[in-house]
Amino acid sequence: MIMGNKRILPAYPLFVKDPNFSLWSVTDELNASNVRSWWGEEKKIYGFIKTGGKTYCFLGDCADLAGCGVLRAEQTSLGVTAFSTDYEFKAGDIKLKVKFVSPLPPDDFETLSMPVCYMEFEIAGDAQAEISIFVNRAVSFNTALEPNAKTRGAVMARDGFESAFIGRKRQLYLSNNGDEMGADWGWWYLAGKQAFYADERDMAAYLAGGLKNFTASGDECYICAFDESKTGIFALGYDDVVAIDYYGDFRKGYYLQNRTIVDALETVWHGHKEIDKRLAAFDDELKKRAEPFGKRYLDVLYASLRQSVAAHKLVADSNGNALFLSKECGSNGCIATVDVSYPSMPLYLLYNTEAIKGMMRPIFEFARMPAWVYDFAPHDAGTYPHCCGNVYGLNSAKEKCIGTLAKPRDGADTHYPFYLLPPNERLYDPKYQMSVEECANMLIMQYACYRKDHGIAFFAENADLAEKWVAYLVEYGLRPEEQLCTDDFAGHLKNNLNLAIKATVGIGCYAELLKAANKGAPSKSFRNTAERFANEIVAFSEKFSHMPITWDADDKTFSLKYNLAFDKILDLGLFPRSLAESEVDFYLSIADKFGTPLDNRERYTKSDWLMWAAALTDDIEKKKKMVSFVDDFLKESPDRVPFSDWYYTDSGKHEQFVARSVQGGCFILLL
Repeated sequence: MIMGNKRILPAYPLFVKDPNFSLWSVTDELNASNVRSWWGEEKKIYGFIKTGGKTYCFLGDCADLAGCGVLRAEQTSLGVTAFSTDYEFKAGDIKLKVKFVSPLPPDDFETLSMPVCYMEFEIAGDAQAEISIFVNRAVSFNTALEPNAKTRGAVMARDGFESAFIGRKRQLYLSNNGDEMGADWGWWYLAGKQAFYADERDMAAYLAGGLKNFTASGDECYICAFDESKTGIFALGYDDVVAIDYYGDFRKGYYLQNRTIVDALETVWHGHKEIDKRLAAFDDELKKRAEPFGKRYLDVLYASLRQSVAAHKLVADSNGNALFLSKECGSNGCIATVDVSYPSMPLYLLYNTEAIKGMMRPIFEFARMPAWVYDFAPHDAGTYPHCCGNVYGLNSAKEKCIGTLAKPRDGADTHYPFYLLPPNERLYDPKYQMSVEECANMLIMQYACYRKDHGIAFFAENADLAEKWVAYLVEYGLRPEEQLCTDDFAGHLKNNLNLAIKATVGIGCYAELLKAANKGAPSKSFRNTAERFANEIVAFSEKFSHMPITWDADDKTFSLKYNLAFDKILDLGLFPRSLAESEVDFYLSIADKFGTPLDNRERYTKSDWLMWAAALTDDIEKKKKMVSFVDDFLKESPDRVPFSDWYYTDSGKHEQFVARSVQGGCFILLL
């Protein structure tokens, strides 16, 4: 555990499970600000402890409660582990420990998808102290869009605990697919020894010394829970009822396919100590793996793990296959985006290749539908939570006609099911697709999975598409025409050298997949093509002190050549190690306080690609130096938002992206 009372992260995950269940603290002191959603919307959640005739606040902004006679608990410690954020407080004569646990082990789909998080507590110094949690109704809808939404709630008793629940009166399942917003549907549950449904007057009266005589007759309601034990938990759960529209097939969350939210609450209530043991074992192993790269690398991994997993929703298709669906948070809200899946891959390659296959399945599915008439891979499968077909790069005329079914008064959109349209619609403008990028990403991901689990069946099932996509790379990959890619933040580029490297690695991966499938002759042919591409790139690069940004530039330009990483990790041997090593030396020579810019055109970078660049060197000290840039950003960025992957290397200010799944890429050094 990282301990102390100093800043560790720009924002701290408290209760995080998926893009619609994601609650964070944005200050180092838990009671200095209100809890926020990943996109920054305030969600008032308060924690109190009563002792010695006084009430202290340990969770939520104490300033909100100035008129209620509430005192502020003194925070004495802050810690972070792989799956928890931990605090210690002094309140009068007592000491209070609280641990916010989000069980998200990537190697355990059952626990990962169980839609309950919990807060453990331990009280010392007063056997009569009472601890409580109040969760405002706004947790169940988007207040920025519809501040006066009507809600209802109630309480139920279970074996050993009670649970209060709350949700909108009008349940609008899958009613929006916007980016920086949450669900307007489903039910939130708060479990404790006692639970109540209350309003703001009930809460004020209780805080001022009154009893729990709650009427909940007002509009501003809370679900709340109480406990007088010395140790225990509160559990927060979210039942979205309907999680994903998978090409017209409405799917429940993976855990809830054959169980209920009550099952999940009971599992956590009675079994949280066993869950803790499993999470602690994972954490111990992670610390051992990260130890060679220094403590600062562990800091970065702790910042990445829960965020990356919780930016996905795990469901299963009608055949029982896992679908691990990312939301492109803070970018455009796309679901199952290939160039988000690719950078996140290292975390899941380490622990569970089925998660990577679950990222790819929606892309394979749409690529076979009549609406997709192109010889390259789609960019995405829709906009979260709707797999409605690729929404990126729509033909502008088509977008105006069928881009949305409706624009309700609250501003939320829902897309038309593009996958139903016939081929002659030609929905997409190829100029705005990531054609080379996504073809190579999909091939590299497939071979990486094979190298990990040695199963060729997944590739065999999708060999028809792989054959089409590798042909596209052979024709267009070495000197790509101007097109979108993940390096285009400062503008599109023609002849992008880093993209050519990715295409080369993609072709090399396809050759290895054919070899594994006992197709020796075509395997050799594609291997020869990959070697020819690599030799041309190396010969060109040797003319300069470092690799330029494009084929038609010189070494006054540069870009992070992170796409060399999987040539090394997968032992393809297409590029000499010396080339990668000299690149890292150059990146270190021009680095700002928070790292090396993505390329010479702007002073911003991507944290995931910085970590991939660190993987290019075999020198442990160089790796540590690259890691230190990202760790410094975490501790010093002026923006208190969940770990942003796009930020300025000189100021540390972030640019747009927050809470994204790509931070799984920070685990690449462990490969």
